[in-house]
Amino acid sequence: MNLLFISSNRLGDAIINIQVLNKFIRENPDIKVTLVSGGLPMPLYEDFSGISSRITLVKENFSTHWINLYFKLKNHKFDHIIDFRSSIISYFLNTKSKKIFKMKKNENIYEQIHKTFKTDVHQDYFIPINEKRFKSVEDQNYACIAPFANWIPKEWPINHFIKCCQLLFDEGISKIFVLGSKEDSKRFNSLTNKFSSKLINKCGTNHLLNDYALLKKSSIFIGNDSGMMHLSAMANTPSVCLFGPTDDKLYFPNLSNKSHLVRSQKSYKDLTSNISDLNSYDKSLMNELSYDKVSSIIKSILNG
Repeated sequence: MNLLFISSNRLGDAIINIQVLNKFIRENPDIKVTLVSGGLPMPLYEDFSGISSRITLVKENFSTHWINLYFKLKNHKFDHIIDFRSSIISYFLNTKSKKIFKMKKNENIYEQIHKTFKTDVHQDYFIPINEKRFKSVEDQNYACIAPFANWIPKEWPINHFIKCCQLLFDEGISKIFVLGSKEDSKRFNSLTNKFSSKLINKCGTNHLLNDYALLKKSSIFIGNDSGMMHLSAMANTPSVCLFGPTDDKLYFPNLSNKSHLVRSQKSYKDLTSNISDLNSYDKSLMNELSYDKVSSIIKSILNG
């Protein structure tokens, strides 16, 4: 089978739809996949077998990146196309069949993809990594946190994360790895120098699959609604997932039975309805999310 797989451009969405690529590779041992992905999620696919070609889609003015992609693919013959960008390019390419995925706003995205493509939660819900990456994680009894996000309103106040770090150490955790992007690394010192070398900055320093390997062996993960939260869920790590001004009914990783939802008392609509320009809003909308709720779940995970 020759498959064209057009992934989502955002990291979190790309992680969620990896289950579909796993399903097709599992069911078609002779598959040849042409992968199209944005630059940020592309490292997720580095250890996949079955991918014969990788094309990084870079956004250009007037959507000319789609035209350029068409000319790269127009002479190919595909058996099937899966498009998570909801584009029209598959209508112009040579293919026997296609599936253009369009997200519904009233159903959990994990469930939507699972039902639409009939994925197997036990066999398809993972990211392939080579054994070398997994063995490179030698630390034990550690935690991972992701206190930063690409949108300030969905960040839980940093002082609460500091309290969580202290709680983790009090509960016997020996190290805490802070995960995020290169931009997030600039904010690492806001977590305080109080914890010395026990708090380790991994923001933007790790390959994404090395972050995934780190999460696979982590005792616990705590983070906002972000790509790292979805990566932790995919790693089947006990995860405390913090939601406020984003819709947990849509984005909470509910296919993972080790993910624990904690959200603010107000709904995401109540939190955002009175803000005229959300894109430029630069204050946290997570202040009322209870530290006591989070600390209770942390203790339950570590002592359960």
